[in-house]
Amino acid sequence: MKMLRIVVYANQTPIAEARAGNMSMLADISDYKVRAVEHAAPKLDIPAADVTGWVKDHPRRTSVWHLVRKIAELAVGERDEAIAVQGDTPSTTASSTD
Repeated sequence: MKMLRIVVYANQTPIAEARAGNMSMLADISDYKVRAVEHAAPKLDIPAADVTGWVKDHPRRTSVWHLVRKIAELAVGERDEAIAVQGDTPSTTASSTD
């Protein structure tokens, strides 16, 4: 399985990471299983998050930034949805099978 790893740094400190595994044997139209983790930032009132889900039917022969955008949209969308359901909590976990 091929894996894409994205790490977000703030002032040389990792604050978030996402991993996406190609589950389609590198087909031209691929499905990716995604896990995105964000560390809490209490001073900014940002809770920790651990989101899993899928990016489906992605055209693999495009710029990697298209896939990165979809992964970020999944992470933000699932995280915000889980927070809305659970209220303000110090840690949020969400998953999606879309």
